[in-house]
Amino acid sequence: MSTAPSSPRRRRRTVGGGLALATAALLVACASGEPGAEPTASEPTTDAPTAAALDLVAGSTVVGLPDGFGPQPTDAQAGAARSADDTLIYVVTFGSSTCPAVPDDTAEQTGDGAVTVTFPEPGDGPCTMDYVPATTVVALPDGADPAADLDVTVGESGTVTLPAGGDDVVWALATS
Repeated sequence: MSTAPSSPRRRRRTVGGGLALATAALLVACASGEPGAEPTASEPTTDAPTAAALDLVAGSTVVGLPDGFGPQPTDAQAGAARSADDTLIYVVTFGSSTCPAVPDDTAEQTGDGAVTVTFPEPGDGPCTMDYVPATTVVALPDGADPAADLDVTVGESGTVTLPAGGDDVVWALATS
């Protein structure tokens, strides 16, 4: 039996072969699901919730527009619409799909028949450069009258008036 140390070349091959074997084993372990199976809770998915899946609960947000909202005008800055629940409205904002402008859960009463939708400070993480709508359900403050017109100020994007009994989206448009 030889007591001479193994050559550096032989050690590199052994380490490289072991690393390749470990990588292959890891790939097999990660791919051990049934084809077409739904992801489990521990498996991340890149599928964002669809706008049709927007829950009518304050704070619910999806990237996109709910069914029935139709296309937004090209110069839209924001939008709002009444919901089937008199205590909730939909608020539409525009921005990055990975960092949507999500308003606070509850609007603030700013006058008789007027509310303001506020926003938390944005994070400082990276965002995509796309420009898409996001829709959020926002609670109205106590005392908002569903039988009266409602002025909704959406942050710094503009103010819209939601007519009493209406359910159409009203858009705040860019001014020249």
